[in-house]
Amino acid sequence: MFATSDFAAIGQAQLEKSIRLSHIALSGVERFVALQLDVAREILADNTSTAKALSEVKDVQGLITLQQQLSQPAVDKALAVAKSVYDVSSKSQAELGAFVEDQVVEFNKGLVSTLDKAVKQAPAGSEIVVSAVKTAVATAASAYDTVTKTAKKVSSDFAEASVAAAETSAKAAAGVAKSTARKAAAATA
Repeated sequence: MFATSDFAAIGQAQLEKSIRLSHIALSGVERFVALQLDVAREILADNTSTAKALSEVKDVQGLITLQQQLSQPAVDKALAVAKSVYDVSSKSQAELGAFVEDQVVEFNKGLVSTLDKAVKQAPAGSEIVVSAVKTAVATAASAYDTVTKTAKKVSSDFAEASVAAAETSAKAAAGVAKSTARKAAAATA
């Protein structure tokens, strides 16, 4: 039923799938490393400017003012980094999801093709059974597609809501910190 060329084609297809999966994984790692390097550069630049600003502070009031000036940009940068990590993760997950979906579609096509070959060699009357199996495969593929789309939508909505909630909480915390710093500055003045 299978010729040597069929096995060679299967081996070649598996090699190509492995290479594609490796590229997806390496691209994700590359994006994360680039993000880490960018964040490290920004932190180094921020720490340098903060150290310069701290060296120029002459009194407690100046220190409180500097703290107020640095708190909101730090929160904003932390949120930007969190969003970047989320974006990189989402992109890598989407690429892996697409790869898995392609494999499921390919498997279903291969199964239907195999069933078609089997029908040609099967005894008369077996077409009904094969037709039932094909219908079951099509139904399962449709259900898988629906579940996958729903899961993507739910996870995307949940992640976006979580990022928005974290951003709101961080901004609220920064506002509380600012007001506390103002009160402390007023008390020392």
